[in-house]
Formats: sequence, structure tokens, C-alpha cells
Amino acid sequence: MEIFPHCPVAHHFGGNASMKLEPGSELWYSNVEAPECISDLDGAQWDAEADFVVVGYGGAGISAALQAAENGLQVLAVDAFAGGGATAMNGGIFYAGGGTAVQRKAGVVDSPDDMFRYLSLEVADVVRPATLRRFCDGSVADLEWLAGHGVRFDSTYYPKKTFYPPAGYFLYHSDSSLAETCAAVAAPAARGHKYWHPPASQPTGFGVHLTDPLRQRGAQLGVRFWARTEARNLIVSASGEVVGVRVVRMPEDSVHTTAYIDAQEKARALLQKLPSSMPGFARLERKAQAYWQKARALQQQHGVVQRIKARRGVCLSAGGFIWNQQMVSAYAPKYVSNMAMGSPGGDNGSGIRLGQSVGGEAALMNRVSSWRFINPPTQWPKGVLVNMQGQRFVNEELYGASIGHEMNEYHQGKGYIILDRTLYRGAWKTAVLENLFPFMRLPLVLALLFQTRKGRTIEALAKKIGMPPAALQETVNRYNHAAEGGQRDDFGKSRSECQALRSGPFYAIDVSASSKFFPCSAMTVGGLRIDEDTGEVLREDRTPIRGLYAAGRTAIGLPSNLYVSGLSAADCVFSGRRAAQHASNANADAAVRLVEM
Repeated sequence: MEIFPHCPVAHHFGGNASMKLEPGSELWYSNVEAPECISDLDGAQWDAEADFVVVGYGGAGISAALQAAENGLQVLAVDAFAGGGATAMNGGIFYAGGGTAVQRKAGVVDSPDDMFRYLSLEVADVVRPATLRRFCDGSVADLEWLAGHGVRFDSTYYPKKTFYPPAGYFLYHSDSSLAETCAAVAAPAARGHKYWHPPASQPTGFGVHLTDPLRQRGAQLGVRFWARTEARNLIVSASGEVVGVRVVRMPEDSVHTTAYIDAQEKARALLQKLPSSMPGFARLERKAQAYWQKARALQQQHGVVQRIKARRGVCLSAGGFIWNQQMVSAYAPKYVSNMAMGSPGGDNGSGIRLGQSVGGEAALMNRVSSWRFINPPTQWPKGVLVNMQGQRFVNEELYGASIGHEMNEYHQGKGYIILDRTLYRGAWKTAVLENLFPFMRLPLVLALLFQTRKGRTIEALAKKIGMPPAALQETVNRYNHAAEGGQRDDFGKSRSECQALRSGPFYAIDVSASSKFFPCSAMTVGGLRIDEDTGEVLREDRTPIRGLYAAGRTAIGLPSNLYVSGLSAADCVFSGRRAAQHASNANADAAVRLVEM
């Protein structure tokens, strides 16, 4: 076997060539190493092999592994942690429509056409219309596939607009489809399918009700899973085809591995105790860093290097890079102050870097989905959200990702909700009396207590928060005129969501991205370009890298423009299954190519 640590294909990168982006370079910000190039495949030595190797065992990776196993492939999956990824940690929403069994049982009417028309507004041009159409047409089947493998859903329907349904509700409007501007394009329907779970009050972790059943089913079908195994580099043939992956694996049943796991999990737990914007997080971060360093030292001393042969391909499904602050600062500096939503330590960009190391093109790396949720309370969207110039910039009733995108991209991450006395008092009633999860109630109360300024008049309020008084007064005047029927709202907000701000005193609530007590969460949505029909990673010239696939947030996908709740999980299943289906047919495709030649 002949191995060249700096194979020529490792230098074919997308993006700005002047950045000299390559493994080991100053701007690489990753442990991913240059690929190994094997000139003699027949004489190569391997520690393990499988038909299909999955790197990153979260929602996309588990879906890819299970689908491949169903198709009869031998599958080996690796994960730097215990598996599950960001999907297991999230709120447990799956975006589906077109007439699912859950929708029908709840009496919700929907069609693939309406789902497609609505999502065309959110997805825009990040995927081809044909890809979006395939996703919408297959949504019912994707949900049935999940249910067939043990994922449970419930049809208890919450018809009002909210970013997360109250306890006991499992089907809701997890997007902006109820807004008049969207309803004019497509009939709205509840498409947020929450996985059934026993009563609980924690803010995250419902996603295990998807990942656990799928993982159990995969194990029954023979999927091998190596936990605490970090992929360091890809292995390619002389022609540039990906034929395997090199990993560092912590040995099973070792006291050193037990200490390694303990250090990793303590670091992750510390980083999840508080939102990153809150006072005290910096101290937790320093403590977590000490545990990360301990884990790295244990891995360096006791980790075992192994090479895995992939006969049908490698699927990169290791998440995004929101927890890699160096990469966020380099690609999306506007979002450094946002609260990272993802797997601490896991969403570090390694999947993207692995793809780039063999010539894959990464794009939309500046795209971050930031979620400025302002409902609940239902009273906040009835006020106006303004920038530091006292001007409105968005329809306040839209889904939080639309609001966060406008605020962070075009208004320096600054935003204040302006309310009058009636709406302000109503917000307090909601915070105290309504059926809210604790993770929703606490930030709301803290914002009302500590991030609210009060003024007897609009002019006095503007002066207190450093806005031009005349501009804020003009904004409120125009809004009041529309709310009272004098004109159409400037941003198309539904009449039912408009309420004139007349009764002083007036209030301004700071909901900026840097808000200390009202976090604005974010996740990266850029990644590797892929062939949307096969899931194969593409080079800058749009030719596919044979043997290499990407899925979930490692790749550009459906949520890479504007996110709605559950769309990332749905895209993980969609893209993971797509990669597995193509890999399962790889031999047939190769035979066809030979015949055509």
C-alpha cells in the first residue's frame, strides 16, 4: 500500500483561492487533515470495511444508515460523541404536509401543491424547484417511513400562531403560513409534527423521540455504530474517488475512554447551562474549555487510528459549524453574539471540512438562521418592531427566522418592540397565567423585568433608548393609521394582528441579538454543494466526487434560505435517505456508465 499524505486532489477548493484554504492552514480552523491517496487499492490494508460508511450519526446520518441497511447494504457509522447530534437535542419538530395521516386525523386539509407553493416562498432558490417538489410530494411517505420505524406522532391540534405548541399539543403551525401575505399564495395548514412524548418541561431533547427509534431499528438491521470515534481525513484513490475514511477511535471498555467520555460530557453540559448571551456564560465556557483540553489529551494518548474501507461510499452528516467560533467569526461575523443552537463540540464544521479537503465546494457559508421569536406572548407581534433609527423593518407576525434574518442581516442585530400600556399588561398576563413551557416563560419574564424601558409619550420613550423621536413617532403614526383601517399595513401584517398604540405610557423591549436575558438563537445553514438528485458532493466545476455524499446541515439543503420549525429535521431525513438510495444503486449506475462508454 502506498499512501501520500498530501494527495493532489486535496488542493482543489471552492471559495476564495487567496485564502489558501487547506488542511493545516491558518484559516482552516479544524482538526480535519489532508486526504490520504492510495495508489494500489488491491494491496491496501484496512482495519474495517463496509458498503456504506456514515460520518456523524445525527438525524441525517441515522436516516442514511437505516435506509442503506434496508436496501441490503452493510453499514458502519461513526460519531465523535454518542450519536444523535443536534437532531436529538432539538425541540422535536418534523415539518411534513400534503395530507399526512396526522393532519387528516386532526381535520387539517393540506395538499402537496399548497405545501410546495408556501415553501417556495421560504426556500427560494437554494434548491431547484424540482427538488422542492420531490420533497413535498414525498412528505407523506417520509412521515410514514418514520412511523413505520417506531417514531410516534399525535394529532392533538393547536390552531393558534406560536413558535412552539403548549404542553399536550403535537400538531401546529410551525411556519408563517397563517400570515395574510403567505395565505394569499397558498392555503395555510398546520405542518409542524411534534414527536409524541410523555409530559415534560425541559426546553430541548425531544428529538430523541426520532433518533432513538431509528437508531434501534438500524441496529436490528445490522448497522454497526462506533461512538467516540472522530473522522480525521478521507481516503481517496489515485483517480480522486473516495474509498474510505481514517478515524481516531477510543477503545471500548477502557478506563481512559471512561475518563474521555466524562470530560466530553461535562464540557457539553456546562455549555448548555446558560444561553451564551447571559451573564455567567463566559465563566462556564472557560471551565468547559478545560474539559475539552483533557479530552483531547486522552484522545492523543489512547486513541486508536483505524482505516475504514467504504465499498459504496462515505456520507458526511456531521452537522454545521455554529459551535466553531473561529469559523463563525470568519464566515458569518454578524452572528457571533447569537446563541448557538446545535451540538456543543459536534457542530464544529468537520463534515464540511472533510468534503472540502477532497475538492468539494462549500457555499452559503455566511448563511445563518437566527430565530427572533416574539410570540408568545401574543401581544408582542401586535406592537411594532423597530431598529435603532425608530423604523419598522419586518412583518412582526412572521416566523422567528424571518424576523431574525432581517434584524441580523440588515439592522446590526438591533431590535425593540414598542407596546402601549394595554399590550404591555397583556404580555404580563400571558407570562404569568398562560400554559407556557418554563424555557418560554423565563426569558419572557426576564425581558419584561430587565430589558424594558418606559416613557410617558412616544417621544420620551425614544429619547430613553437613543432613537430619533420624530422617526419613532412617524412609525407609530403610520402603524396606528393602518391598524384603524386607514390604509394597508406597510409590511402586510394581518389586520387581526394590528392594534393601534394609543394608551400611554409606552414601552420598548430590547430583543436585539445581543440581548442578555432574551436569547436570539442561531444555526448555520451553509455547507457543501451536492447533486440534488443523488446527494453526491460537487466540486466547484459541478462535477461529482465519486464515493462521497453529504446530508443534513453539512450540505446545502431546504433550510439554507429561511428556516421554519421542523424543516431541518425533515431535510435530514430527506437528504440522508437520498444519499443512501443512490449509494445502494452505485454498482448499477457504474455498469450503465460502462455500457454507455
